[in-house]
Amino acid sequence: MAASECVLKRFSAEFQDFLQTRAQCKDLSRPGQSVVLKQSTNLGNGDFVVPSVFVKAAFPDRAILESFLSSKELAESLLSLSLPVQQLSISDDGRLCLKLSRPQTFHKVLSNVEKLKSNYGPMENSGDNVAVVNLVPQNYRTCGKADSGQSLVQLRGALIASHVAALLKANGFEVHKVKSNVQGEHEEFWDILCEGVQSSAVDSESDSGTREQILQATAESKYRISDSEDRRHLSSNNEEDTKDCSKQERESVSDPSDGLTGKEKFVMLDLKKFIEDGSLQTGKDGYDPNLKTVTVLEGNQPTLLMEEVISLQTILKLDSVKTKAPVVVHVASHGRAFHAQQVDMTWRMLNLNEVTTCQTHLVYNSVAARKSTSTSEQLTAQDFWRLRHAQMKEASVLKYGDTVEGPGWDSTITAMTAAAIKFELLFTSCQNIAKLDLSIKESGEGPQDNKGGAFILYNCARLATLFKHYQEDVQAGVYPDLPDISSVDFSLLKEEEEWELLFNFLLPYPDLVQGTVGDISNTRAKILTHQVCSFLIALSRDLSSYYRRVRVLLEPRVHLLPVMFARLHLLKGVQQVMHNGLSLLGIQPLAQM
Repeated sequence: MAASECVLKRFSAEFQDFLQTRAQCKDLSRPGQSVVLKQSTNLGNGDFVVPSVFVKAAFPDRAILESFLSSKELAESLLSLSLPVQQLSISDDGRLCLKLSRPQTFHKVLSNVEKLKSNYGPMENSGDNVAVVNLVPQNYRTCGKADSGQSLVQLRGALIASHVAALLKANGFEVHKVKSNVQGEHEEFWDILCEGVQSSAVDSESDSGTREQILQATAESKYRISDSEDRRHLSSNNEEDTKDCSKQERESVSDPSDGLTGKEKFVMLDLKKFIEDGSLQTGKDGYDPNLKTVTVLEGNQPTLLMEEVISLQTILKLDSVKTKAPVVVHVASHGRAFHAQQVDMTWRMLNLNEVTTCQTHLVYNSVAARKSTSTSEQLTAQDFWRLRHAQMKEASVLKYGDTVEGPGWDSTITAMTAAAIKFELLFTSCQNIAKLDLSIKESGEGPQDNKGGAFILYNCARLATLFKHYQEDVQAGVYPDLPDISSVDFSLLKEEEEWELLFNFLLPYPDLVQGTVGDISNTRAKILTHQVCSFLIALSRDLSSYYRRVRVLLEPRVHLLPVMFARLHLLKGVQQVMHNGLSLLGIQPLAQM
């Protein structure tokens, strides 16, 4: 796969070097501040700016600055940068304004999108980086209570974990997911929403060797505690679910045939001593200081927490992982973050492989109804699916009438429902509560702001229909074939919205994708799970506004064809970027509504 370059990052570094070699002050770098800032509005005044503080530092003498701006070699040097700069000027407030050559930038960016296609945005996988995504179970089969279905928090976690895996892959990682053995079966709608999560996971049930290895490591661990008095003395282990689930755990892992007596034996590990011995960081940016002990065996059988550790250890047996140092990302809700750290610590103690692992934690918040739309009953994930599916069908009937029938429409409504739910639960930063609008209007139609995903699919179908009509007209002899991009005159794209589509969305897309995964080397992971959703919603809004106002398929007159060709190439680029973004969310674009 060809690498997709972060042009904005490269251009910023290039221009800073360009400025420093010509400035009176040779060191313009300042901690936490960028010399070159990209603009997103009022682009007629400049596409990039250099803040006045840097301009004054670079050219204290105004005469030298004016001489620099008027030099003959300046124009040629600027056009040779990764983004061709056509003009430099000083604003009234002392900022240095950079204007790009729009025709050259159109050609460069759109050619790159056309060349890389689905690889536009992601980083090339070198084969050196491996990541494991572990979705921490929200509960253990509801701790013996009647199974009321998966919760919305569980659904949010599954969607976040799936998206994290896609983002890591887009950032050059080979990704594996851990298949949990401690949660029940899912409904069909769950598989639609989380397509591919289970199918690409690693199953540990059949690996008896790993189980024996972990049990042996437990028996030999210097942090092992097995005396019953010690267990009572160290009862402040704060293990979540111990009170509510300990009885259920014993019933699920123990059987009278095992020869257990009424007085069961427990084996614990001393997490506190392990943290102290390893000088591991605790506190806000590290591990919870309340980590003390954890129960790993009950009646000589692994606890369910221990089963999670065994599942993780299985990953290290894979040929693609055993020779590398994988990054393990634990995705856990706020209520399970402490439990996830217990799993982390236990695995650190018992992992006897030569492979070293870096473990990091991504904690996501809960899901709640907005106060104005709260319901008297707590919705399950299945209830939520049914509600949104009914609303999508009702909205389709209102718009398209009685034609909304048959397998084709069923598939379309299901796709729109899945997209809408994914955007609702991923659009908000995972650290914040996802607030859902659960109101039902008199018409049966749902709230407008839950249709981000459906609106994007509508715009995808819009573009697909546009290109379908164009191809039909080509076959009918109305239009000639779309010419190669190298022969297109992009100087004909005069609409400001056309430049904004390219400059604000197509150009920065690789930077956005490769910026979603930040620091994952520390205890707290920095992964921006909301950015792709925000990007696609903003792109769809601008595209919709442009598409309503500007006619793309013009009359087949010779003098109108060149601008039509330029617009078609621009919209091909927009379509490709939308498809690439949707693929990171596990959403298939619609070809028609």
